[in-house]
Amino acid sequence: MANELDKSAQKAADKEKKAKQLAAMKATAAKKPKKSPIQYFKEVKSEFKKVSWPSRKQVFNNTVVVLTTIVVSGVAIWAVDLLFNFIWKTMLSM
Repeated sequence: MANELDKSAQKAADKEKKAKQLAAMKATAAKKPKKSPIQYFKEVKSEFKKVSWPSRKQVFNNTVVVLTTIVVSGVAIWAVDLLFNFIWKTMLSM
């Protein structure tokens, strides 16, 4: 019985500790200084410089792959639609 009370007290203490930690995290997040729009865009510019941009050839090749995939998928869906349409009309004409 005493062991169960100890476990219950420990759980309550852990819950209270987590609540305090969460409140502390929220307080520190709320204290962040606001940045000016100019500073924000300077940081954006510096982050864009770090990006590894694809070459024109890579962009072209990826575009061709996407367009080809779209066309092939469209033709496949069209073919399945024709098949189902044929099956449906055949069943209705029986």
